[in-house]
Amino acid sequence: MLSSFTVHPDMPSEPGIGWQFLIATLEHARTVDATVILMTMRRSAQACSGRIPAELEQHLEIVTVEIPLAPPFFRWHYPRFTRIEHELWVRLAVKHIREIDRTYSVVYAHHVTFASEILSTPITRMSPSTYKVWGPIGAGGVAEVFAISPTSPASRRQWFLQTARDQLASIPAKHIARRCNLVLAQNGAMEATVAQTDTRCRRFPNVVVDLPTTRPVRTEHDGIVVLVVGHLITRKRQELAIEALASSRLQHAHLHIVGFDSTSHGAYLHRRAKTLAVQDRVTFHGSLDRAAVLDMMVQSDVLMHPSGREGASGVVGEAAACGLPVVCFERTGASSVLEDSRTSGVVLPADSATTRDMMAEAIVRASTMKRISTTQWTKQRFVGLAAQLYAEGLAFDSALPDRAGRP
Repeated sequence: MLSSFTVHPDMPSEPGIGWQFLIATLEHARTVDATVILMTMRRSAQACSGRIPAELEQHLEIVTVEIPLAPPFFRWHYPRFTRIEHELWVRLAVKHIREIDRTYSVVYAHHVTFASEILSTPITRMSPSTYKVWGPIGAGGVAEVFAISPTSPASRRQWFLQTARDQLASIPAKHIARRCNLVLAQNGAMEATVAQTDTRCRRFPNVVVDLPTTRPVRTEHDGIVVLVVGHLITRKRQELAIEALASSRLQHAHLHIVGFDSTSHGAYLHRRAKTLAVQDRVTFHGSLDRAAVLDMMVQSDVLMHPSGREGASGVVGEAAACGLPVVCFERTGASSVLEDSRTSGVVLPADSATTRDMMAEAIVRASTMKRISTTQWTKQRFVGLAAQLYAEGLAFDSALPDRAGRP
């Protein structure tokens, strides 16, 4: 049974991860002639309609959890409301969980989205005889990153939120983990939290990189080319890359920023570049398609990803696949993906005393590193995980008292 609040074949982030797990689980189910029960909300069920390959669709049953229409005023803050909607969905899913328990012989139940340690999951309501898997979950964050100069009212607010999150998030995370049999952690921070319980934990960043078959040839250029990719929001801290550019160590470097910049943080980044008189060496590209971003990674010398909080950074995974050295901060999802990739890069200490010269030095050092690429972030990882969980679910069932295992 796959529990995924949101699933969509054409959307990034959580909906895309839900889709990735659905297809991978179905591909494995076909090999063992099993059925995948997808429990999701109606919008996601509709998004899946007609998009599942015919050879996989016969192995799928969808259980739709109906959610009442939201009051109109919630739409003013829709991203925030989705978390509230998720918690409502979890509670409404309980009756469906009971029906699934009565109707099916479930090998394992796997909750994949939302991937947050502070949000609940309906699979904890399943029978104790069901093998329960939660994740990949966990957003690794470090408050000190938001205290690195330059700070702003927005970054100081993020410092406060991250500090509070550090204190509070482990409470629901440990509570939910104890009610599951296995937790899939996106990063080291989540592994450390689960280690405080008796529940097994395994690292599995939900990163997928599907490189095109043809890739551009890298061309020579003067100066260091630094690339920043991501949503232009405060917790990504792209202003630190602009700050580093103002160091004399990077006086001949050029910074390329990719991300939709018609945001308040995007406007702040433009202002910051002018304040530091480096605007002539900063190019804002706006949103680009993935192929264009991968091309830029081939041509760049360093990816700087100064985010203060990440789950599992897909951008760092793409950089690793392209052989692009990465500069990021410790104890974040970005550093976890870089470490798991075993490719080139520099992990900066998350210290509020970090200066522009220290960040610039890290960029210079990364630019001299050998370009090492990895092919590990494949879709096949997800199929392999599904096979692993299926085998563990059968073994769990066989080990139960008075159970001889499934036929």
